[in-house]
Amino acid sequence: MVLEARPYRRQAFDRSEKIYLLKVAVLVASAYVFRRELAELLAFFWLLIPVLLFSYVWFKSIQTGDRLIDVVRDHVTLIPVAYTEGGKRPFIPKATLALVLANAAVFYLMRLMAPADLKTIEDCFMFLPQLPLPGTALLSPLTSMFLHANAGHLWGNMAFLWAFAPAIEERLGARLFLFLYLLTGLAGGFVGVVVWRLFFDAALHGMGASGAVSGIMGVFMVRCYFKKLVIPVPVFGLVSAKLKVSSLPLLGFFFLSDLQGGIERLSGGQSNIGYWTHVGSMIAGFILALVLKLHAKAAEEKYTEEGLAAMQRPYSRRESVDSLLAALQLNPDNEAALLGLAREYAITRKPEGRELFQRAIALKLRSSPEQAMEIFSEYRNTYPQMLEPVLQYRLAGVFYAKGEHEPAARLLEALVLEPSAPDETRQRSFFQLVVLLAENNMLEAAHYRLQQFREHFPVSSLVQAAEDKFVEMLKS
Repeated sequence: MVLEARPYRRQAFDRSEKIYLLKVAVLVASAYVFRRELAELLAFFWLLIPVLLFSYVWFKSIQTGDRLIDVVRDHVTLIPVAYTEGGKRPFIPKATLALVLANAAVFYLMRLMAPADLKTIEDCFMFLPQLPLPGTALLSPLTSMFLHANAGHLWGNMAFLWAFAPAIEERLGARLFLFLYLLTGLAGGFVGVVVWRLFFDAALHGMGASGAVSGIMGVFMVRCYFKKLVIPVPVFGLVSAKLKVSSLPLLGFFFLSDLQGGIERLSGGQSNIGYWTHVGSMIAGFILALVLKLHAKAAEEKYTEEGLAAMQRPYSRRESVDSLLAALQLNPDNEAALLGLAREYAITRKPEGRELFQRAIALKLRSSPEQAMEIFSEYRNTYPQMLEPVLQYRLAGVFYAKGEHEPAARLLEALVLEPSAPDETRQRSFFQLVVLLAENNMLEAAHYRLQQFREHFPVSSLVQAAEDKFVEMLKS
């Protein structure tokens, strides 16, 4: 079966995506031009936030029928750190946590030193060390990423790292994430040094994790461009409202701010912020993500999430089908999209749904046999036909291994009586069925199936093996 999406869904970044990116660009440019006016407007509405939040939560509770306390939990937090809106499955970002702990440990351990020793260490291990020692010049580009001037510098960088890094680590894995973190940090430091040399004919001595963090933000702009950030907005002391904003416009605004800050610095402005390091790192992360073709995986994930979300809304079936088809065009083995589309088609019992269910079961047999069993139960409630013979035989083996002998027997019984099934599959099914029935002390049924086995495949080597197994069960 060939699955075809609507024409406008044929590419990872098709017309709809280009329109989305154009809207983001216009929004970022407008917000940046009118940033002072927006800041004043936000300051005016700041006092109204508690009232607006309470009203929203109250009406949301009425609309959904959920308890007020449950709605409050969904929209209020005590954790004052932004993070990426994530999936449902638990994930521990070990590499991100290791980076946060390493940066914090270096900073606070160094504060135990005498001021003179602290200054010497910083001068030796910052990017382009002011006090180069043998060997430190090679290490300093890396060590500089773990040095910070003060606690505000450290925890500001770590807050941004925590907002974006876990999502990238989850999708790319710890090794690739760390590689991109360090590589983009080096690239940003190099850009900063080159710009300083070209415009000021001077050496730039820098330190801090902000370059590497900006690099991960650049990767995020490609791999997770569709994700939202959950930003805590203080309302009542330690209590904060969860403000969900689209990440791409926010990252675009950060990039423009760094770019303007860098230009102003070249024009004579004074600042200790490494704007050009940030710009270089973010561009490096963006380019590396494109080189690694992460945009295709991002589009696949976006279409999958859109399709599954549309399934939960009334009158959105066409949108759901279009999005899930687009995801499958990008990756035919997308398990979530396969299963979601199968469920959509199952509503009207379309034959395409049967094929999709089977593909989903086949994939789950490799990744999660228990889930394959659950999906088969869904399939059986909608489609009366048996699965493809080989797939049905494999699934019967899973049920048998899990101690579910009754459904395993039903699957095998359907196979042995199916003339279109390959002879090898039918012979194996006969053998397994005889063994299964004998093991469950259903000797008459086992003997009946054994006779059928002899009639259909008199010269099969498995017939004698089934007879031996049956006799063995009789003696025991």
